[in-house]
Amino acid sequence: MELPQAPLGHHWQDSTHIANNVFTAGVTYGKMRLEASGFYGREPDEVRWNIDWGRMNSWSARLSVFPTNNWAAQVSVGRLQDPESHTPGDVVRTTASIEYIRPESGKNAWATSLIWGQNYKMAEHRRTNAVLAETVLPLRRRNFLTGRFEWSQRDELFDNNPDLAEQVAQLTGQYAFNVSAFTGGYTRDIPLFRNVETGIGANATVSVIEHALTPYYGDRPWGVDVFIRVRPKPGD
Repeated sequence: MELPQAPLGHHWQDSTHIANNVFTAGVTYGKMRLEASGFYGREPDEVRWNIDWGRMNSWSARLSVFPTNNWAAQVSVGRLQDPESHTPGDVVRTTASIEYIRPESGKNAWATSLIWGQNYKMAEHRRTNAVLAETVLPLRRRNFLTGRFEWSQRDELFDNNPDLAEQVAQLTGQYAFNVSAFTGGYTRDIPLFRNVETGIGANATVSVIEHALTPYYGDRPWGVDVFIRVRPKPGD
């Protein structure tokens, strides 16, 4: 929660941003949980005030394991029918992750995640992968250090310019490019309200990209996020 910017691989590692007509069922046995969903797979258009209704044409399943109070792991797979309106074709998305959470003082917790995701575009018969490792470490009660490493195979870098995408593909012989990013940051809690946790933080990111991308993205892309965080305090 102290890393508000979306990961590079969020189109590989998470579910669809918005899904309609969703039905989910699950069963829990001991330290294991199995879930399955059916839903309408296409993401909505830019008019977000209505519901883009459609029949259940996509599915997903997830198996989660909770070996102890501090550890959680899951594997999941889903088939999305034509999720992107500008890129026709079904996508099979597979993910796996493991999380470690250790409670600290002041109702804080040291939280660390390792996540892998893969998209298989069925029309193109192409697979791309993304990996994420991140951690949030509380220091005493009001200080948080954050760190994130990302690596992903990017195949949508020039979607807004198809002619350039074709030119780059012909010059390099590649349809996907390796992009890595390193993020570090700090957040400080500033108590302002009784039942709300407010804080101010900043994260800095440096990216490492293939040489073929430098004419379009620069030699070493970097960025800084400064943010104000507001959230309810956890209950007793």
